[in-house]
Formats: sequence, structure tokens, C-alpha cells
Amino acid sequence: MKVMRLSLIMLFLAATFTQCLDKDHPGAVAPPTGMYTVTVENVSMPYDFFQSGAATMPEGTSEAGPAHPGQSYTFSFYAGKNHRLSFATMYGASNDLFYGPSGEGIPLYDGDTPTTGDITDWIQLWDAGTEINEEPGVGPNTGPQQPAPNTGPDENGTVRNITEVDDGYSYPAVSANLKVMLDYDGESNMFTVTIDNLSESSTGISPVVWGVHAQAYALFHEGMMNYGHGLEHVAEDGNFMPLADYLAMNTGYVSPVAPVLWVLHDKTEMPVFMDGQPDYGMGLETLAETGNPATLAESLTNAGYTVGVANMPEGSTEAGPLFPGDKYMFSFEGQVGKQLSLAFMLGASNDIFFAPDDDGIKLSFSPVEKDITKLLMLWDAGTEVNEYPGAQSADDTVEGGNVRLVDDGFMYPDVDQIIKVTIQRN
Repeated sequence: MKVMRLSLIMLFLAATFTQCLDKDHPGAVAPPTGMYTVTVENVSMPYDFFQSGAATMPEGTSEAGPAHPGQSYTFSFYAGKNHRLSFATMYGASNDLFYGPSGEGIPLYDGDTPTTGDITDWIQLWDAGTEINEEPGVGPNTGPQQPAPNTGPDENGTVRNITEVDDGYSYPAVSANLKVMLDYDGESNMFTVTIDNLSESSTGISPVVWGVHAQAYALFHEGMMNYGHGLEHVAEDGNFMPLADYLAMNTGYVSPVAPVLWVLHDKTEMPVFMDGQPDYGMGLETLAETGNPATLAESLTNAGYTVGVANMPEGSTEAGPLFPGDKYMFSFEGQVGKQLSLAFMLGASNDIFFAPDDDGIKLSFSPVEKDITKLLMLWDAGTEVNEYPGAQSADDTVEGGNVRLVDDGFMYPDVDQIIKVTIQRN
């Protein structure tokens, strides 16, 4: 009997305590408040190349090998407005000469206009500076004559334009041996390069190693020794594999992370967006397309919400996006049980943004730092037509769709490969 009476008392006290936490109940006890700190870090790899590869089979053939006179190589790739193209292919009659653009690479856009047409004028003949030059096609260590790969005396020189090399030999103009065309498909935003071997001699060119990059001097820097990543193998032996492997290991999607908007709200509210519905028109479009959260922050503030923006990377004195290794930290006072919503743009996209579910993340009482990365997803604002991730070329192409989880058929890295988000109640 005593046990039953005690159980009834405990049930009564529990019910009374629950009622007191109800804000609509007379004498309600407000949930505890506390300071919370959120950290958003860009943890993505700082890849040097956006795309890369090797064109190994001359057009019309079924096996890898050199392109002889009358043959050509073709390769395709995606690229954005900040990207450049570099490639290297051996001048087969030489010791260590290769064809390619300058170390800066070929800019693939002039403003909003893609680079297209005959780009042979961008191509030069380079001396890798790794093997002493001999008479082209005749010297015992030139491509056609060497008994085995990697033979010939080392030069220990620098990469130079052949016009600046006084080796006593003459070389044909690039346009006499090559024609390089760059085409662009506006429907798919894909570039295609075709390299024709025009030589009237028997000189071949080796398989082409290529890379698309944002920073200049990705493959080499004229006037400096070669980087040791495999260019020597291309220039001396036409061996594309070491350089292609190096590029592959350093190729991937890299994106800045835009400033973070945060807002506190109740569970029943969806202040930033509603899954499956059009953008509210309060500023999410601007956030998702440009990375600027100011309009949405102002709209939510005017609607009575507690709102903030984190836009100053730790250790920086200026506002800006997060690049790999950077992080934002921000703090706010909030009540246990309130919901926290975040929204911030995936920079290398058309209108993709990070956010939790539309009803936000519940603030907890626990003081233990919690990794909430798994609660954030990539959302499509539905306001601009998506293009290949990282290769955006169009601006403000109206989509007229709904906010939804990304489902455009393109491949994006997992969220936890780009960001890490933690929260702690102080």
C-alpha cells in the first residue's frame, strides 16, 4: 500500500511540473536560458585542380599511344568563370621539350564569354630543363633514338620557352606542327579540346595530360625548375602516367562557404523556408545565389525574430567567406527547447545552401559540445537553374521551383566533407 501511495504522489508531482513548464499554464516556469556557441568550419580539401585527366588514345584508334601526323587527341571538361586550362604533350623528336600553354594557363572565360575557337596562338614549345638538348630526331637520347626511357644526361635547368634557349638547333613554329581548337557546348557548359598533329615529318606528340585550375602556374612556372610532379616524364619520354596520377590525387570540388545566417524560433515555425514550397521572397534567394544573408536577416528581424549573421572568419579582420581551414564562431542567448535555424550558401553553386530541416534544431540543456553536422543538408532554393557544381557560368536564370533537398542529378560531396558544425551550451 505504501508503494502504491508513493507512486501516485510521484505521478502527481510529475504532472504538476510538466504543467508549470507550459507557457500557457498559470504560474508557468520559463525554460532555462543559457549562452550557446556555434562553430562552422570549412573542412574541405584545398585541391589544386578542379578537373583533370589524360587523353591517351588518338581519335579513331582503340589503343593508347602517340598521335602521329594526321591524328588528333580530344578531351572534354567543365569549367567556371575563374578557371584556366593547362596541358602538356611531348614534342616527340626532342630530349625534353613539350607543348602547352604558359604556366598561367588559358583563361576559359573572358568575363561572361567562354573562350572558343582556334587557340593555337596560346600554345608554346617549352624546354623542361631536365635533359640536355640534342639535335631533334637525331641525337642518341631524343625520343625516336633513345634506347630506353629516362636516358640522357641531366641538365638541372629551368622550364623555359624554347625561343629563349640557345642550344644551336632550330625548331618549327608551333602552328606548323599543331592546331588546337576549343569548343563550348552552351547546353551542357562543357568545353572540348581537339589537338591535331599537323607535322609533315614523322614527329609524333605524346598523350596529353591536362588540368583545369583556378590558380596560375599549376603545372610549371617558367624560369623555375620543374615541380617534380611528373612533367619530366612527359617531356622526356611521353609518359603521361606519373603526372596524370599526381593531378588525379589533387583534383576535386572546392567551394568557399558563405556567411551564416542564424535565427531562433519556435518548433511550429519555419521562418527561413518550407520544404516543397516556393521561396518566401524574404531574402533566401539572395542568400542562396550570392551568399549575402543581409536581406533575409533584415526581413526576419522585422518579423520579430532573434537573428544574427556570422561573417568574420576567426583570425581575420575583414568579413568574407570561409575557405578550407577557416571557421566562423558566434554566440547567442537562447532558451532550452527553442529551435535554431541556420542558412548559408555553398559558394561554388547556383542556389544551393546548407540548412537543417525547415523547423530547425532544438536547443538542448546539455553543456557538452555536440557535433550537429549530420543535421545539416544541402538544399536547392529553386530560384536559379543548376549547372555542373563549381562550373557556374550563368547568372540569375530564373527557375521558378520549390525549396527542396538537392536532386539535380549532379554529384556533390557529402556535407561532412565540406563543413563541420558544432554547438555548445556555455
